[in-house]
Amino acid sequence: MSKFLTPFNMFIFYIISSIVLSFTSYSERTVIIALGLLTIFLVLFLHELGHVIGGKMAGYEFLFMTVGPITIEKSPKIRIVPNHSWMAFGGLASCVPRKVELTDLVKKHKLFVSGGPAFTVLATLIGVILWIITDSELAFLFTILNASIFIVTATPFQGTFKSDGGVFLLLQKGGKEAERFLAELLLIKEMMSSKYPAEWDKHLINEARFTNASTERIGTAILLFYYEIVRSNYQNASSCIHSFKNLPLTKKSKINLQFITHIRQIDELLSEKPNFAFIKQLHVNLSKTEPISYTRSEAIIAYLQNDQNKALALLDKVLDKCNKGVKQFGFYEAERQLTQFIKDYLSQNINKAIM
Repeated sequence: MSKFLTPFNMFIFYIISSIVLSFTSYSERTVIIALGLLTIFLVLFLHELGHVIGGKMAGYEFLFMTVGPITIEKSPKIRIVPNHSWMAFGGLASCVPRKVELTDLVKKHKLFVSGGPAFTVLATLIGVILWIITDSELAFLFTILNASIFIVTATPFQGTFKSDGGVFLLLQKGGKEAERFLAELLLIKEMMSSKYPAEWDKHLINEARFTNASTERIGTAILLFYYEIVRSNYQNASSCIHSFKNLPLTKKSKINLQFITHIRQIDELLSEKPNFAFIKQLHVNLSKTEPISYTRSEAIIAYLQNDQNKALALLDKVLDKCNKGVKQFGFYEAERQLTQFIKDYLSQNINKAIM
């Protein structure tokens, strides 16, 4: 996706367009659309703010909150920065506990999770009152949107991405499943920090090792792989996610399994007689939405097609991206080491062929 087509840049483009249109015959319609979008933004903001307040009540530390084109983050002071991720456009709040005690966190995390729907209910009631008093269309829209957000988030959906209601229900049941869910969640938060994988909490890593392989828990497999490749080597990293590599690759699961599919490619590359047709078949199931794995896959295919220069150039491109990314997110160190491992392996084989 073009760097221009980000939420913040598109928002700026919309503002400029609205100003221009306000001097034309479309001015009235422009104002109506602008107020509608502002209402949507406010509804999403209140929901995420509810999560943040719930997190603070639980004793969590605030990291960031993203809604629409902006992100409010603490680094170390509170500041507002542009949001360049469409995945977080609909709203995302991140708060982390100050102490990692999984049994105690089950109760605390229910406060964080329920904060969003609770604020949405409160906003819905305020919207109803304003609508009755003013008979305003915007008040009606505000009420309907809040009610809709509450229904969507409070319904206990248990798919790949659990709804607030789904997470609350899981935590309410308690037990090891709830603790492992929290361990995975906390590891994901650590992954999105500047910590290198080797610095991630070992207790959380050990909890993650007991996770049953499923498409819903691919995040755990990636975390374990990152930890092992930085702490040990590729062979151990690949071995620790063996059960995930046995998950069936289908049209429905291929998006979730992209990283696992790529690791299967690398395993095949390292075998005595790599099956090019199999590697190419796996490549078809990859997407540019995961650019690092996709580019490494292109490099592997180029190498097997005897285009060594292209292969090494693609890997250098990935290394450059990892070197830039690691300054903000520590998990890029694992991606860097994996890429360097593949580059060294290909370079050795290329040199052997020349000699």
